[in-house]
Amino acid sequence: MLFLYRPRETWMPFRMPRNLTQQRAYNRQMQDRFDQTRQHESAASMPDEASRDPISALKELAQLHDAGALTDEEFTAAKSKLLGADNPLA
Repeated sequence: MLFLYRPRETWMPFRMPRNLTQQRAYNRQMQDRFDQTRQHESAASMPDEASRDPISALKELAQLHDAGALTDEEFTAAKSKLLGADNPLA
């Protein structure tokens, strides 16, 4: 029986497992790296201001105007910008 005479291994061929704090820090780091790769896709998938539905944007502007958050001048300027008019007073 040769295996009985073989000396015991004094080293481990793999790294010791991490403690819980180190493992959580490692998991957080890996998740942050993963999230950084996903930010480009999520930013590209979100609609920008030009591609939004103009009717819903006008409704939001009207609600802000009715609530008093926008003055008459601000409301007309935002409305003309949204509709693409060159002259905001026209």
